[in-house]
Amino acid sequence: IWRSLGDLRKGLCSRSYQSWIPLCALINQHFSGIARKFSDVKFIKAISTTCIPNYPDRNLPTIFVYLEGDIKAQFIGPLVFSGMNLTIDELEWKLSESEAIKTDLDENPKKPIEDTLLSSVQCSIPTRRDSDFEDD
Repeated sequence: IWRSLGDLRKGLCSRSYQSWIPLCALINQHFSGIARKFSDVKFIKAISTTCIPNYPDRNLPTIFVYLEGDIKAQFIGPLVFSGMNLTIDELEWKLSESEAIKTDLDENPKKPIEDTLLSSVQCSIPTRRDSDFEDD
């Protein structure tokens, strides 16, 4: 099967999962919607221990992206996906960054997280005035 999948000209998004892991179930649901939208790309799923013997559950979910037979991206583990708040648009954007799909989204739907602690510290640092440091 991998030999025929490697011959794909468009792309292949393969995900390894375990059905009892909630984030895997969420990504499976998102993949179904993305697969309908991008029908020219092959989307497959496999239970992790079936396709990769002894694959650790801590690495799930895992997505491998192939394009023209070469691996283009690997998304491994829950931290890569931002947890259960992952939206379908965020996953679509992530896949588009690996060139697996060509999204019609204009910008990354995941808003950057502002470090409020750091920004409040920077705002409270007194500015140095030259007159404060002049010799008497």
